[in-house]
Amino acid sequence: MKIVGTQLVRMLVLVLLAAFGSAVLVRFSPGALVDERELDPRLSASTLAAMRAQREAENSLGNGFFRYLWSALHGDLGKSQANNAPIAGLLKSNAAATLKRVGAGLAGAWLFGLALAIPVAAFRRAWVLDTATALFAGFLLSLPAGVLALLCLTFGAPVEIVLLLVLTPRIFRYSRNVLAQAYGAPCIDMARARGIGEWRILSAYVFTGAAPQLFALLATSLSLAIGSIIPIEAICDAAGLGRLAWQAATARDLPLLLNLTMLIALATTAAMTFAELIARRPMEAAQ
Repeated sequence: MKIVGTQLVRMLVLVLLAAFGSAVLVRFSPGALVDERELDPRLSASTLAAMRAQREAENSLGNGFFRYLWSALHGDLGKSQANNAPIAGLLKSNAAATLKRVGAGLAGAWLFGLALAIPVAAFRRAWVLDTATALFAGFLLSLPAGVLALLCLTFGAPVEIVLLLVLTPRIFRYSRNVLAQAYGAPCIDMARARGIGEWRILSAYVFTGAAPQLFALLATSLSLAIGSIIPIEAICDAAGLGRLAWQAATARDLPLLLNLTMLIALATTAAMTFAELIARRPMEAAQ
């Protein structure tokens, strides 16, 4: 329980630091206190002054930031300046598409990653297969997520394909090492000597022995997927939290950016915490 409490406090601190850092960057960015509505020649001087005062109050680092935290604790996430709509509704309408893409991309990446890793780990002497898969994974790793997103946007591929291409080589490399270590256990040779089939060995021995490491890799890949989907959606101009974050950044919409930053930071730190807790279990059991 002490470890869980420490991790929860760490999550809270990281989320607050991420939100405050985002607020500082937006507040001191060029044009942070400028509203495009000020270009309307029909507005009077008093109206312009009121708009500037309101925007300065909403974007202030002192009262504005702590006022937002107090309101968020009471369920009020505020109102988007750029969209002129409640932030809770914007997050709800865009989060579903992002979560769907993360789920599909993560599932596909694990499917292809394990499909490549299992034969390489099971047949360690097949150096041709090992070399070919390593070159393929290395090629994908050398391509930034932005380049993959631009390529998929050019050819009309769905956003899930981009996330799959980003995650698959990383899942393959780590799962191959974990499964190769599990296949190297003495019990595997004994099971083969007794005539047990490869599928039975994989399910009963390999996956069972490598389960803690694979669960930790799953949590890590989830954190990576959350961090990758935001710029991918923004580049591909796909409806979701990524495009919403890009629109909020270009409009200097501090209330919306704060909510998005805290939401993404919370999801990322939660996945990282889950991975660390799982990784601790084998070490604690060994002690």
